[in-house]
Amino acid sequence: MYDVGISDNHLQSMITGCVVLESVSMHIMGFGRLCITSLTLRSITFYGPSKGEGAVTFQELVIEDAPFLERLVTLYPYCSPATIRIIQAPKLEILGSLSQGISTLDTETAFSVQKMVAVSLTSKMHTVKILVLDSIGPNLDSVVDFLKCFPCLQKLYIFPHRGNYVNNVQEYDPLDPMECLEVHLRTVVLRNYNGYTRPVIDFARFFILNAKVLEEVEIGVFSHRKDRCLRRQGRELQVENRASRDAQIGLKMDEETILKHHDRTHDFSMADPFDKPGGRLIHMF
Repeated sequence: MYDVGISDNHLQSMITGCVVLESVSMHIMGFGRLCITSLTLRSITFYGPSKGEGAVTFQELVIEDAPFLERLVTLYPYCSPATIRIIQAPKLEILGSLSQGISTLDTETAFSVQKMVAVSLTSKMHTVKILVLDSIGPNLDSVVDFLKCFPCLQKLYIFPHRGNYVNNVQEYDPLDPMECLEVHLRTVVLRNYNGYTRPVIDFARFFILNAKVLEEVEIGVFSHRKDRCLRRQGRELQVENRASRDAQIGLKMDEETILKHHDRTHDFSMADPFDKPGGRLIHMF
């Protein structure tokens, strides 16, 4: 549904009444709040209208009861609802993109996110395996808070964007281990990498030095680096000290991008709708 004039109550009734509906896309819909109950839905994509004059701002998305929901994806993170509340979605495995555009993410009052910072945590989502984050900075503190909320995460995508860089000096405390980093996280995809800025280097290095079962780190860079620069990147990232000796760390040509095509999310022959052929491999550590 694209730019459809329908009230939130009628849309909720329609989704609930479609007893074989598996996938739904909602683009630039003019409602403030949507509560979804469906016994058949497996995938949802959405984005709200831009916050221009006269636009009805998408304030809240509630997944009240969706026992078969596997994928919940916002295509344009900064046109996302301010609040996403997940009450009952026991099979949810793919979630993204979460960003500063989402001021609150609530799972059975499990945690709230303010500017991508988890501020309270009473329970965790163990079902989510793939998570996509849009981050200004990037901000390591906020990303680590998400890792605590999704302890069984296997694949993490991070799309950092240019902004006010933060001081990413967080140290991993072995006395307070994170289940995600210890036993589950196998792939990290970091886009838009600027290897000349200390906070960005520290951000990438955190995963290389602390993810114990990591198999692959894909780092997207914008330009071809000379051999001297590549050797420096290896030293900066401390690839020789990687926590997982089997981890393959690759620098690839990249372009700043986010998922925009909803059909990938609804194609269940694709185990990961965010996965796509990476750019040309520049160097492998």
